[in-house]
Amino acid sequence: MSRRFLHVFSTFEPGGMETRAVRIIDLLPPPHRHVIVAMSGRTTAVSRLGRAAFELQPAPGARGFVAMARAMAKRVRELRPDLVLTYNWGAIETVAGCRLAGHRALVHHEEGFGAQETERLLWRRTWARRWLLRGAAAVVVPSSRLAQIAKQTWRVPAGRVRHLPNGVDLERYRPQHERRAATPVVVGGVAHFRPEKNVPALIEAFARCHERERARLLLIGDGPELAAARELAAERGVADRVEFRGPVADSAPVYRELDVFALSSRTEQMPLVVLEAMASGLPVVGPDVGDVAAMVAEPNRALIAPRGDPDALAAALDRAIGSAELRAACGAANRARCEQQYDQRACLLAHLDLYAEVLGGAL
Repeated sequence: MSRRFLHVFSTFEPGGMETRAVRIIDLLPPPHRHVIVAMSGRTTAVSRLGRAAFELQPAPGARGFVAMARAMAKRVRELRPDLVLTYNWGAIETVAGCRLAGHRALVHHEEGFGAQETERLLWRRTWARRWLLRGAAAVVVPSSRLAQIAKQTWRVPAGRVRHLPNGVDLERYRPQHERRAATPVVVGGVAHFRPEKNVPALIEAFARCHERERARLLLIGDGPELAAARELAAERGVADRVEFRGPVADSAPVYRELDVFALSSRTEQMPLVVLEAMASGLPVVGPDVGDVAAMVAEPNRALIAPRGDPDALAAALDRAIGSAELRAACGAANRARCEQQYDQRACLLAHLDLYAEVLGGAL
């Protein structure tokens, strides 16, 4: 049976949620058809689509929430999709549009929060979600923390909240065949340089490390805070030990250059970069945000620092840099945990099962 899917993203650029969506779309090739709308107009993730039949459509030119909701209601009526899939707050006008159009076959995905909701949830967004998400057939979240917020704060009926953990490609992300003798120890981060990812905090923690002379820091990515991060590295006297490599098309080989993976985000839920590092057989150092502490294997939990504590993050880096045995034990346990719980195919099929349930039949 042929189905038409309308996917509405806040932005369709390579990121964790968008990468997962691309893989799900590719599991639904012709005769299924996909219409993709990016409200920001940025659609570079389409280059990663493979065999799916898709069409890009521009976002409506309307201004303001009400006008945009009406415009998206008109789009839904015209397209008559079998299923509407919306992604994050930036697509919330489409959720409203579906209510205006009387279209109930809607699955909304919430991945986490941007810079505006790092410290606390915005009450206007909370009220909007309370009103709008009760009309969705399902609300998909990747973390237990976000599932709790959806039920308790947004008041989505518990039966409609679906906690579907992220998965990782265990073939693409894999450990080195032989871990090299690490001198210097390579600590790495893979992130977009924007406020909520807080890359400067990782540079600051690295600068406070007692073991930093035995290590170097490799940072992958770019973004609006890149220049500030470079300045901080120079100010803290570690510029000669920090490499800014920029974005890469394929991050899998980068993980195999690392000995320690480091995260410094202010907010996360279930970050794919942590799963990728775990699948690559790496120890993970980072703050206790979202489900990170629950994601990593038990031996690695000692390397998860309290949120917002640069000294504790530096101490965790020191422990990881200073002990090859600890790195090996954490890396092996993390890889095993991914194999047991976070296989990508199982994650993707769980999403397809949900979509089929909403549609009332197999895809």
